[in-house]
Amino acid sequence: MRKALTLAGTVVNVFLPGVGTLIMGKFASGSVQLGLLLALWVLKTITFGLAGWFLWPIGVAVWIWAVGGGVITYFTLPDRHHKALRY
Repeated sequence: MRKALTLAGTVVNVFLPGVGTLIMGKFASGSVQLGLLLALWVLKTITFGLAGWFLWPIGVAVWIWAVGGGVITYFTLPDRHHKALRY
């Protein structure tokens, strides 16, 4: 069950970074990811899109962090028949 929930969270992270991390149960990092993306969206809205040129690398980094964290969590969780992979 936990592995299926982690896989679902990873898929959600592809489209809504931070929300999938919250689904996986990682409330601290999910809140930070979601908060950063919301702050970037607000800054972009306030500056009428001009800040988007300077802030997009931060958004991409948060997206990579969210998806990568989900993938790593999925592969490090043990399942019924196998031990977890250790990196």
